[in-house]
Amino acid sequence: MTANDALMKDVLGWDVRTWSAAVEFWERALPPTATPLRCLEIGAGPGGPSLWLALRGHTVVCSNLANTAAMASPLHHEYGVSAQIEYRDIDVTAVPYENHFDVVIFKSVLGGVGSLQGEAMAQILRSLKPGGLLLFAENIRGTIFHRLARAIAYRLRGTSWHYLSLAQMTSLLSGFSSVETHTTGVFALFGNTESRRRKLASFDRHVANRLVPRSWKYVSYGSATK
Repeated sequence: MTANDALMKDVLGWDVRTWSAAVEFWERALPPTATPLRCLEIGAGPGGPSLWLALRGHTVVCSNLANTAAMASPLHHEYGVSAQIEYRDIDVTAVPYENHFDVVIFKSVLGGVGSLQGEAMAQILRSLKPGGLLLFAENIRGTIFHRLARAIAYRLRGTSWHYLSLAQMTSLLSGFSSVETHTTGVFALFGNTESRRRKLASFDRHVANRLVPRSWKYVSYGSATK
């Protein structure tokens, strides 16, 4: 495993080869600047995207609904970027900032807020400065086979998730002045180990993504400008 592979695993956690398409896009979308950008990560979990932003010299408010510092600070301490990161417990449906951030970032968040997805996106938009940038990567429904596989997995874990259709994801972003979205992922989700998911994701990138409709894929990623 290369150093970059290890970093991407820490940033993304799971199905890394598939989701790394989002990070590659974020690299291009994030504006070059000589001064640090003020950033917010929503639904950070262990804080992978916060780590990615901090390693680029930016300052980040890293947030979860609860226990953010305990969940996310160990990873940031390991990489030596803790001084650039503030930890706050924030409900994405009630973000306590307005016209404040240059960048908001999230990965795999909207499915966890159920019927409040519209309110969550409205709060994200509100928290950005005029001209501010949203970077996102989100699970979408994909095919019936993706939905069945996920339903089995979530039943085994005793959890639930509300997957957006691609059309619903597009609708949630309609309040932004400009939006760029992409999709990826066809077969990799069915791999039962990270090694197998990586091999399947390579096939997706080189073959399957080019052949199937956007609505058949299970990850949507992109950027949106306020």
